[in-house]
Amino acid sequence: MSNNIIHLIPYDGIGGVERAASTMRYVSTLDIEFHVETIFPPTAVNSLWVVWNPWFFLCSVVRLWKSRPDVLIVSLWRAYAVGILVKLLRPKLRLVVFLHLPHSVHKIDSILTKLATFIAYRVWADSKETLSHRVPDLKAQKGHVISFVTDRIAALPSSSVRATFVFWGRIHAQKGLSRAVNIFAAIKTRYPTARFWIIGPDGGALGRVQKELSALELGDSVQLLGPKNFAEIQEIAGNASFYMQTSELEGMAMSVVEAMQLGLVPVVTPVGEIAHYARHGENALVISDDASTVADVSELLENDACYQSVRGLAVATWADQPLYLNSVMTACYEVLQANMHSDVK
Repeated sequence: MSNNIIHLIPYDGIGGVERAASTMRYVSTLDIEFHVETIFPPTAVNSLWVVWNPWFFLCSVVRLWKSRPDVLIVSLWRAYAVGILVKLLRPKLRLVVFLHLPHSVHKIDSILTKLATFIAYRVWADSKETLSHRVPDLKAQKGHVISFVTDRIAALPSSSVRATFVFWGRIHAQKGLSRAVNIFAAIKTRYPTARFWIIGPDGGALGRVQKELSALELGDSVQLLGPKNFAEIQEIAGNASFYMQTSELEGMAMSVVEAMQLGLVPVVTPVGEIAHYARHGENALVISDDASTVADVSELLENDACYQSVRGLAVATWADQPLYLNSVMTACYEVLQANMHSDVK
């Protein structure tokens, strides 16, 4: 008889959590049936009324209670709320709390995370950084880091370095895009043909970024392209040499991982797990201050051999890392086997 495992996320979207979860939809083995479910319908992404409506939370609780999963994995604070209620209704449920950021985004997130991790059977995280910051007192055997390499992405064809930059992700305050735009503006004063493509949906900061671009008079050197699928992102990225992300808060930062696999040199802030895998001058340019970053980018633009070396090491960083799907399945088997051992005792 197969074990029923459900991964609950708030809604479908283009974020790292949603994209990683989508690779696990309807995975089936001899002893595991894995499903990904959402609390809210697809229209919820841009509707505050929907994502705060308690009716959808209650409907999700009822669906999960009827589904009777053997293991319930919950990602992000709205799913934690549902997971807590389902666990109260079914005390023997093996609840797995999946953490994706090293810090809470607000007080509700903090409270629900503490409650959920306290009652959880296991706590997974996208990085050691997230695990150690969110649950510093967690017992070692209860925590587990999941790889966020979702696919083996072939590097784009190599070409000579150019002052071309790309970013993909939500246009959200957390991403700090205003800083990226200002760094780009300083680079453009040295390299007038510089280009910056920004890909992603409005996460609340689009208006601010547009005002910044207007004030800097960057014209069409910066293009806001809206959301794209990954095939479209790859096509645009083929024209870029650098991936620039000046986030203020991150977990694993899946877009950075993807960019490195594609062969873009990341220009990134050392936040979350980025600080551990992005090594300045080796496989990335790590931002300390804006002026130094402009100088570092200029150095690579003037030395193609050095750029190609950094590019090659960026690609190699993820060559031997396990895939998300395999990492999740291994962790699921560990949960199931641990429970069988406890039942025997």
